[in-house]
Amino acid sequence: MNRLAILSNPGSGGNRAASSRFATLDGLSGVEHHLTGPIEALPELLTGILARRPAALAVNGGDGTLQAVLTVLLARDDLDVPPLFALPGGSTNMSARDLGSGASLRAALHAFLALRDRPAATWPVERRPVLEVRDAQGRLFAGLFFGVGTIVRGAEFWNKELGAARRAGELAAGVAFARGAWGILRRQPPFAEGTRLRLAFDAAASSTDARVSLLLVTVMRRLFLGMTPFWGSDAGALACTWLDDPPRRLLRRLPALLRGQGERLCADEGYKSQRCNRVDIGIEESWLLDGELHPGGGTLRLCASRPLPFIDLRRELT
Repeated sequence: MNRLAILSNPGSGGNRAASSRFATLDGLSGVEHHLTGPIEALPELLTGILARRPAALAVNGGDGTLQAVLTVLLARDDLDVPPLFALPGGSTNMSARDLGSGASLRAALHAFLALRDRPAATWPVERRPVLEVRDAQGRLFAGLFFGVGTIVRGAEFWNKELGAARRAGELAAGVAFARGAWGILRRQPPFAEGTRLRLAFDAAASSTDARVSLLLVTVMRRLFLGMTPFWGSDAGALACTWLDDPPRRLLRRLPALLRGQGERLCADEGYKSQRCNRVDIGIEESWLLDGELHPGGGTLRLCASRPLPFIDLRRELT
């Protein structure tokens, strides 16, 4: 029997009423179950879990929980990282869905536990990079989705205005996105306020000043509600898309933007996307990583991490 480890965040949206599920996990043979505590204690907790060399580690929480775990794992080169599985225990679970867990926490957990009796050589493991962000002080943050501009203002709207609806998952995130797009169209503050920044891609010797409505950088293949707003034939692990402030004909171009149909989008109208391996962003405003807001100030360096092993169980869940 393979020995599995599960790290659960009881404060995540999908786990808040799951005390009975946690009790069940604690009693399962071949399963080592832990609850997250203070963020300051996470490095020591993870070090202890990995020292016992589990065959796989499941992170049961939201996008922010996974981000915290990835940050600890990538901050150290001496940790032997087992195959990882992102359980959809949060509210939106954008990262978990992209990494192969499906929408149902119960179904994903059942599929993960079935790995105890399945030879590890047959597990559907894929090595994928995640996104590393280093701020002006050299601090590391790791996740899958970075955004500035209207994305940040949409997140702030989500936090302040949607209240209990925040637990509605991808639908609530879609409402926040739609509200931001409507604000750009109607030139309504705060959504219509452009963000000034400096951009430099890969090994470019100089940076470009820009004023954008939004900018996103991701290693994901799909965003919430299946959106894929990135295009371009350049090589690189990072997809980077930005809209000038203001973009022209947004209402007409929005369907093509959400599907990444670059042939229907024109840079002269303010729609730009490319792939790269590194982007340096000079910004004074707040920025967002996997739903978590961070204060701006200085230059951020974004690049792809070393590949990490992720278990993709989507086929088992269909």
